[in-house]
Amino acid sequence: MGFKELFTAISLVLILEGLLPFISPSLFKRITLQILEINESSIRIMGLCLIILGVLIINFI
Repeated sequence: MGFKELFTAISLVLILEGLLPFISPSLFKRITLQILEINESSIRIMGLCLIILGVLIINFI
């Protein structure tokens, strides 16, 4: 994997992360406040699941 692919992947993540705040700032604020109410262990498990999903997707591409 070269630098071009790496920067392309990072750029896509930034684009996807920026869509919700751009399209609906009020929904983004509500979701952010709801995340503050979730306990840390649940957030950690969700993060681990997302990492595993990402690794699996990369391996199948």
